[in-house]
Amino acid sequence: MLLNILIVEDSEELCEGWQDILSLDGHRVHCFLNGRDALENQALIMQADVLVTDYYLPDINGLALVSMVRKIRADIPIILLTGTRDPAIRETLLQVDNSMFLSKPIRIDQLERSIRELLAASSKAPPVDADKVEQPRSSSV
Repeated sequence: MLLNILIVEDSEELCEGWQDILSLDGHRVHCFLNGRDALENQALIMQADVLVTDYYLPDINGLALVSMVRKIRADIPIILLTGTRDPAIRETLLQVDNSMFLSKPIRIDQLERSIRELLAASSKAPPVDADKVEQPRSSSV
């Protein structure tokens, strides 16, 4: 299944690496280094199969971005990433509907598997390979 993937990650190196690998797999990937630039591309948001965003961005946090994106497109599945160990932030991220939370650092194979699982859960199909990642939520923010 070829996907349209939006990535919002302030690490240019990480964003480019994920984009390169996911593109080699045939996916269409658009990377943004901050939330503002991602929000300015509403057409891409409308076409995206999934949004992958970091919590800590230079202009807004990932939860604020999710809230704004969901005003544009309420049903978009979201993968939230963070390297923080702050339990309050981690718990808040787990509460976002139709999403999956992943702790950084993550490997590209883990990201790809999580995207497949989230999309399977979003379409009410059974997860492809439910293992040690947080289970997706349904509905919207």
